[in-house]
Amino acid sequence: MSAKFAGDLLELRRKRGIQAIKAAQAQLGLDDDVYRTMLEAQTGKRSASLLNLTEQARVLDYLRSQGATNPAEAKRQATRDGGRKRGTPTLDKVALLAKVNALLTELGRVTGTPHTLNYADAICKRNGWAERIDFCSAAGLHSLVGALSRTLRAKLKPAAPQPSKPPRPTT
Repeated sequence: MSAKFAGDLLELRRKRGIQAIKAAQAQLGLDDDVYRTMLEAQTGKRSASLLNLTEQARVLDYLRSQGATNPAEAKRQATRDGGRKRGTPTLDKVALLAKVNALLTELGRVTGTPHTLNYADAICKRNGWAERIDFCSAAGLHSLVGALSRTLRAKLKPAAPQPSKPPRPTT
């Protein structure tokens, strides 16, 4: 990597850090005097443009501890599960969906790979119950709980030792 490219990349990170600090300042509603006093207390400098990357991180950590949020992180959490928002389930499905979530969590713990609602969506679609669990009937969710329970039981069952074949009689 050329020195010019590395310098440009560092400058870009520094500018984005300043933008993040300014966004957090606006979120918290800090006026300029309070903001500069906070900067000076955290880093000894009264301007965000004078901060290095380490100092920027310290200021951002402090601002987030005071209630500022990262807008990109908030957007990612709001639209998890493949960028889709999940609807609010009806009362007859709440307990079944809670059981599905518990089984998916346990499957993830047992196998070491996360099992998300997308995995449950694929099971529903493959079995013809619905396109997604959000559209599944209570009977379909009941079947899904059974399928996940059987999968979990199979993953937990230790592999049975192969029976050894009896020796062939020699004639």
